[in-house]
Amino acid sequence: MNINKTAYTSFVAFSAAIATLVVTGMLAGPSNATENRSGDDTISKDELADHDSRDSCWKAIDGKVYDVTDYIPDHPSPEDVMLEWCGKDATEGWHDKGGGRPHSPVAGRMLEEYLIGTLEGAEPTEDEKTAEDEQPSAETEAKASDRPSGKVQLGLAPGTWLDGRYRGTFSDRGYFQVHIQFELEDDHLHNLSFRHLYYADNDYLRMDEDDDLYAVMQQHEQILEYLEGRHVTEIVGLYTPENVVDDIDGFTGATLRGSKIISAIRDGLNRGVYTWP
Repeated sequence: MNINKTAYTSFVAFSAAIATLVVTGMLAGPSNATENRSGDDTISKDELADHDSRDSCWKAIDGKVYDVTDYIPDHPSPEDVMLEWCGKDATEGWHDKGGGRPHSPVAGRMLEEYLIGTLEGAEPTEDEKTAEDEQPSAETEAKASDRPSGKVQLGLAPGTWLDGRYRGTFSDRGYFQVHIQFELEDDHLHNLSFRHLYYADNDYLRMDEDDDLYAVMQQHEQILEYLEGRHVTEIVGLYTPENVVDDIDGFTGATLRGSKIISAIRDGLNRGVYTWP
């Protein structure tokens, strides 16, 4: 009887130890393959291709590699949608999830949590090229001491802006619609351009002249022409777009679009100088 009791006690202890190990493993998070990844590693295409299953799903997007294994159960689409891209370059699927719709900025921020490295041989992204091109020169660095301190900048009174290049966005319900770049000189707008212009599955920056909605793109170009050289406070003129743009081919929906551009410019001003002159 005592022998049976001892055996039973040992079995219970052994089972408890195994259960502890299992639970600990579940709580440990990412697998050993990625838990020590800093995001700065270079990952070969062969290594990427090795992780092509539900148990270990890596994807390359715009030259970066992400381990999205843990996210598969939480993805709103069926698993097959994600599994199709495991072990592959998924850039195409990321920027066009159907009907030309890219993933939202919210999804982009979530994706960064799964970054594990850079794909070997990947070209720099456009944003990385822009950041590199806009690195301050030695002359600009020398002038840095002439700039206001961070404390002064944060204490600027409303309606007071610094000279420089600005970038601002307008998004709605997680969808990135307007991304505008402009420069300020003595509070006057210069060199305005759209970096992104997207609405209702339409990418206006990629439209040709024979597209049905190309007239809307022309209205946006007229808005930029109107703002060129004007005082920044004159953006309020876009609230009455009939005085700003031509009614091309009967398109009269510029009212809301003008408001979105106002919001994007205000966003840029609130963010502060993107690059110094």
